[in-house]
Amino acid sequence: MFFTTVLTEADTTSSTIENIIHNFNTPTYVIDFAVSILFLVLITAFSAYKIRRIATTLFYIIFDLIFIISMIFDLSMLSFLAAIIIIGGTIVFMFINSGIIRSYVAIPLKKGKIKQVKTYDKEKVIQNIITAVNWLSANKVGALITFERSTPLNDFIKNGTTINCPVTPEIIETIFYEGTRLHDGAIVIKDDLIVAAAVYYPPSTKEIVGKFGARHRAALGISEITDAITIVVSEETGRISITHGGLIDNIKEDEFEKIFRNQIAD
Repeated sequence: MFFTTVLTEADTTSSTIENIIHNFNTPTYVIDFAVSILFLVLITAFSAYKIRRIATTLFYIIFDLIFIISMIFDLSMLSFLAAIIIIGGTIVFMFINSGIIRSYVAIPLKKGKIKQVKTYDKEKVIQNIITAVNWLSANKVGALITFERSTPLNDFIKNGTTINCPVTPEIIETIFYEGTRLHDGAIVIKDDLIVAAAVYYPPSTKEIVGKFGARHRAALGISEITDAITIVVSEETGRISITHGGLIDNIKEDEFEKIFRNQIAD
């Protein structure tokens, strides 16, 4: 009886192993493997932030493993739920990064010429921004400063006033000084130029913990649909905030330079 039981269990184990090996030869796993590789490539290419790339990769790997294991052991309900979660996560990922994806899809040609990469003194621009923001904060002058990255902001710039002037503390401080015609709205900086001022963004509709005004909601709104980084200076308190990737970070004055450099370099 003992040997019969052992042999039966051995046959069952052998049958399970054979089924697993057989299942791995089916097109389902070949397709799943191909889609996995493709999705991981998309994560690397289109996600603008390292934390988001890591979180999305871990999410996908975990649920993909759940899907594979449930398919092996014929757990149809679990495999169905895992597949739905993966598909839903993919849709959310594509939606969040839609602005970046559009910039990759767009043809980088204008009037038959390949767009040239502009060279400029980035360190000088960073220093000028730091000087201007510290002055704005100390004097409680409200400001909204946006840095265009891989997602073009042309549609928003059209609604503002084109100025195309160099990035200097004096110009930034003058633009945002209350009473000037351009102090409302944001300035948009591309490379070493302030391309436009008095630019308005669709405000975010998400709930924000804390006391935030129209400038903060506008900054958060543009960060939700593009990969732009925006500095906000509160008119009431002089508090400095930075929005990026749909998030808003409150910054202490003595930490602003370090955090700003890290965001620009990412």
